[in-house]
Amino acid sequence: MTGRLRRLLTKLKWVGEKVMGPLRRSDGPNKFRLSSMDTATTTYEGDCGWAKRPPATVSCVRCGAEIFQHSAMDDIDCPRCVAEYDPDEFGTLALVQMTCPVCRSRMLHGKRHPEQFDVPEWATCTQCRYHWEFQHSYGD
Repeated sequence: MTGRLRRLLTKLKWVGEKVMGPLRRSDGPNKFRLSSMDTATTTYEGDCGWAKRPPATVSCVRCGAEIFQHSAMDDIDCPRCVAEYDPDEFGTLALVQMTCPVCRSRMLHGKRHPEQFDVPEWATCTQCRYHWEFQHSYGD
């Protein structure tokens, strides 16, 4: 009977390791993190900082055309008229959408401090769970 009990405990330990293994946080790259309140907030991949901002589409002030800006540091040149905007002028243009750099889906985006910033502070892809944050000091 002791042999059977030992095999049963060994099997139970093996099953427990298989169930709990993915939930443990390791020192390596974390591909999946569980949120304590809601696993729907889990993100698989992401970036921080304005330089790593996802591609964005803005509206031209002069003609209303949509202008695609691949990188936050690229010039914003209208494909329809002669309007040209510096990357610093991004906040003065109407943001049409942000595009996920991973799966190219339209991202949800928003501002946490609308009275302090005229640019989006976060963007999340509902398709692949990519997330971007405009990292800044919250204490200012």
